[in-house]
Amino acid sequence: MKLPAFVQEKLAEILPANSLRRRFAKGAFWSISGTAISQTLALAASIVTARILGKVGFGELGIIVSTVGMFGIFAGLGLGLTATKHIAQYRSTDTAQAGRIIAMCSVVATLSGGVITGIIFFAAPYLAAHTINAPHLAMELRIGCGLLFFNAVIGSQTGVLAGFEAFKTIAKVNLFRGLANFPLMVLGVYLFGLPGAVGGRVAAASIGWILNEIALRIESRRAGVLISYRDILAELPILWSFSVPAFLSQAMVGPVMWGTRALLVNQDNGYAEMGIFAAAQRLMLVLIALPNLVSRVSLPILSELYGTNRRKKYGRTLLMLVWLYSACCLAVMIPMSVFSRQIMFLFGKEFVQGWPTLCILGLATSVSVVNMVVGQAISSSGKMWWGFFLNVLWALELLICTKIFMTQGATGLSLAYLLAYILHTAQVTAFVLKILKKDLTLKNEKYMATIRT
Repeated sequence: MKLPAFVQEKLAEILPANSLRRRFAKGAFWSISGTAISQTLALAASIVTARILGKVGFGELGIIVSTVGMFGIFAGLGLGLTATKHIAQYRSTDTAQAGRIIAMCSVVATLSGGVITGIIFFAAPYLAAHTINAPHLAMELRIGCGLLFFNAVIGSQTGVLAGFEAFKTIAKVNLFRGLANFPLMVLGVYLFGLPGAVGGRVAAASIGWILNEIALRIESRRAGVLISYRDILAELPILWSFSVPAFLSQAMVGPVMWGTRALLVNQDNGYAEMGIFAAAQRLMLVLIALPNLVSRVSLPILSELYGTNRRKKYGRTLLMLVWLYSACCLAVMIPMSVFSRQIMFLFGKEFVQGWPTLCILGLATSVSVVNMVVGQAISSSGKMWWGFFLNVLWALELLICTKIFMTQGATGLSLAYLLAYILHTAQVTAFVLKILKKDLTLKNEKYMATIRT
């Protein structure tokens, strides 16, 4: 159904054709729509599966998926982020290099996914017995290895599509994968129990892999990018300069977060305090949901602006993101703080005393969300090793702050997060303002010199 003429005119006025605002709004709309639909379908499949498997069986499915997801970080090698940044940067300025990068990411994702999948497949009996305390789940864990492999390759494919800003295509693929996931999981669990539930997810992932590959080829042709496996060795330095530090940064977060929780539960009444902190942190997912979706859209736009040296638009886009993320945080934080007691009461009477934890952790999360803009500036400029070292500094600061405030329980841990994020924001902002400004100035001087010659 077409929109009324006056609505179309108003939209054209607010979002002019080919403007950054229109690109941003279009990408955000499809990104949010695709995620909402796929998550809704996944939730429906999980509800039916839980009713068939029961509490214990559904818990076993959860630990299998969680274990596979943890090892998936190593299989993915940060290739999705790598593909998004470099395809966005080169798709219009160097289509040959963009084609080689697509080919390289595909090969490396297949190899890394295959190697990690093979290792986990053969180690499944040991992992089942000694890490998740469930020797009887070895077969299901081996079936889940298929999910590990396909998700590693899909991560690279989706990164390429995001680099082309093909968010509508990504949304369609997620929709079809979600539609396939529901009957495959339900039929699998009905016929074969837990192995069937895991197998259903693997089958749906394989469909997603096929659809993503088809979409990738179509979008590449549309952009005039020829995927070539020749001379892909020339693009391997990108792995060291971008993929490796991106992977290390992702892989570091989990153990550091776990370390802070381990310090908390080893205090007096530690597990009760951990319960309060876990409840508050679960609510933080509401706070970061929209910024996480928007970041998928903004990174390729920033990468393209950086690659084409459009300094003013690059700076304006970063500033717009700061205001947008701040507005999102305020819209959630203010009512969450005002009604913090009532919100914590939803988890039970014993959680009400944890309302200060919710308020402080909400403020800490808001700082981290706004800090995402600086992180995207680092990613879009390709300075990932600097980003990794800054993240190492954040990890050390968080652990030190946690040790200092740990006697205050959940409130102390939330204070540690707040202080660590404030320090981290000051450090990365100073880095971006100094180093990135200098880098953009040098890029502009080289560009002008090329024009003069």
